[in-house]
Amino acid sequence: VYQEHHWNQKKVKECKGRNFDNGRRCCTPEEPCDEGEGDCDGPGDGGQHDGDKGCKGSLVCGSNNCKKFGAYYHEKDDCCEKSSSPLIALPVNTQGLKDRIQDLFPNDKRCRGRNFDKDRCCTAGTPCVEGEGDCEADIDCNGSLVCGNNNCKAFGSFFHEKDDCCIKPEIKSITQPISGPRCTGRNGVNGRECCTIVGGCVEGEGDCESDNDCKGDLVCGDNNCKAFGSLFHPKDDCCIKPSTSIESVPKTVFPLVEPPPGQRCNGRN
Repeated sequence: VYQEHHWNQKKVKECKGRNFDNGRRCCTPEEPCDEGEGDCDGPGDGGQHDGDKGCKGSLVCGSNNCKKFGAYYHEKDDCCEKSSSPLIALPVNTQGLKDRIQDLFPNDKRCRGRNFDKDRCCTAGTPCVEGEGDCEADIDCNGSLVCGNNNCKAFGSFFHEKDDCCIKPEIKSITQPISGPRCTGRNGVNGRECCTIVGGCVEGEGDCESDNDCKGDLVCGDNNCKAFGSLFHPKDDCCIKPSTSIESVPKTVFPLVEPPPGQRCNGRN
């Protein structure tokens, strides 16, 4: 009986995302995860990260991909997975091939993104020039350059689709608020943990991870902080007031004779 129970016993994942005890960032370089485990801290989320070191062997840290491994994961959990685009060495036997490879894998760029650079290449200590990546914040870029968002493909097909490259600013950006939100996302002083540090963010503050990071009945948005200021990172999530959708009104009250509570625009009547 013991043997049969032992054989049928399934391995239980130790890292099951932020909805469980071990929570967010359970996968670390010290204790890396297997395929299908999370949450890992990979380059897809921006900000300071572990790269793929939170995953075992040649596995890489995905981005918002844990749901495909189990419905119990949070929608924003990142799980370790097999690399989907391994680099293949091409034979060099003609001048045409050499020219093509130089176009695909140029040697004139110091930082060429996650397909080439195992560790972070663009940093505050070694900032990148225009067209190099992957950067995480404006401080990783040289001079007045700013860090773009999933824009490296414009500088070369060899970049990963989620690589962020340094570019010239389109408009003068605000780096520090004169007055306003205490938590200004991953570009701010307290970074992505600010909402936790201050005990909950108010409307227009971020970067939040879940509704628990917001004050009162506010909810955590999705890549929406730019609406509150250009100082935010494009991937920062800010606390906002919950919207009242038509699905929240019981079907038994249709047809509606009065607008549902909280509806701001009620038509010409």
